[in-house]
Amino acid sequence: MASEPTVSGIRSIYRDLRRQAQRSWWAKCSTKLSAWYKKWHLEYRVRPLPELDLPRATLHRLLALRSSHGDFSWYHMKFAHNDAKLDCSCGRKKTPTHLVHCRKTARLFGQWPVRPPFPPSSLSESIGYLSCLMAKPADFAKFLEVTEFYSKICTR
Repeated sequence: MASEPTVSGIRSIYRDLRRQAQRSWWAKCSTKLSAWYKKWHLEYRVRPLPELDLPRATLHRLLALRSSHGDFSWYHMKFAHNDAKLDCSCGRKKTPTHLVHCRKTARLFGQWPVRPPFPPSSLSESIGYLSCLMAKPADFAKFLEVTEFYSKICTR
């Protein structure tokens, strides 16, 4: 006579099937992501995201940076926001990666969290650094706090 499955065995099978379904769903969906979003190499997680512990304004900045939809020059021009400020206070255009290239934040480089040996000078270096910050949302929040980028340097 064959033994009947145990509750524990059924749970294990369920977890394996659920993980398989999640992986295949993400593999299918991730092909449709924009090239900009794919640059961040974010993993798919079902667990509660650490980003959700951030203050709402910081979470907004993180999500705007990831999606490139936010207070950026190209975005305001595309949607004809005539009253928007297109430039940072340093005089350069607002871009998603400008917060690490701005000369005003570069002055505070010694205080940046988990900083690289030198300030990012290329697009790939800035994306690499921002990816590290976004992997640990508390570091991203610390960067914004130290630089005061959105509160004093590059305001709306």
